[in-house]
Amino acid sequence: MKLTVLGKYGPYPKAGNHASSCYLVSDNGTNLVMDMGPGSLSKLWEKIDIREIDAIFISHLHYDHTSDLLPFRYLLEDLDHTVTIYTQLDETEWCKLLFDHPNFNVIGVTSESRVNVGSMELSFYDMKHTVPCLAVKIKGSKTLVYTGDTLYNDNIPSAIDGADAVLMDCSKPAGFNGPHMNVEIAKDIYDKYNIKIISTHLSPDYDPSEEYKNYPAIITAEENTTYEI
Repeated sequence: MKLTVLGKYGPYPKAGNHASSCYLVSDNGTNLVMDMGPGSLSKLWEKIDIREIDAIFISHLHYDHTSDLLPFRYLLEDLDHTVTIYTQLDETEWCKLLFDHPNFNVIGVTSESRVNVGSMELSFYDMKHTVPCLAVKIKGSKTLVYTGDTLYNDNIPSAIDGADAVLMDCSKPAGFNGPHMNVEIAKDIYDKYNIKIISTHLSPDYDPSEEYKNYPAIITAEENTTYEI
């Protein structure tokens, strides 16, 4: 199983050739895209033939995880291609704007859902954020968990149980009190569960790598980098 980081920033990309949250998971011929934040479409198109994407998972409906779905629709129209999207639906105008398009096959999921995408089995867990957010556990040749955006919550231990690695929203500085996990929480999770952590959702002005120098199993996500899970 391979994880390619296409964008890692939130709530907006760092200046330059950067993007907000977007990740490509490839395993045994199956390709799953997770989130499509601003700046990610060109990076995704560079890495994979769009017609080889088996599905897209959207963790939650904040702009920095969804905005490039809008220009993506133009590309799908030109390719005459339809993509399946799994996400938690709501009644907001943004949800309707994003997904009401004939080249999107949108399937609503909840924490009760189980989905097979090619060689991958997906299960979902409710996270704690300012809007509904789902983590996804991807089982294939390895098991990877992506938390989306979240505070620490009681579903995280269940989500990461048995996983080989977790792509986790834990890149805020110590003492940060907003709706994301900070570096101290990441260290606590590693100490308790001994799991490889890929730290993502970086603020454009803060890199947590120095905080993790004594934790070799916690690495900071790098854009345009592919990790073996």
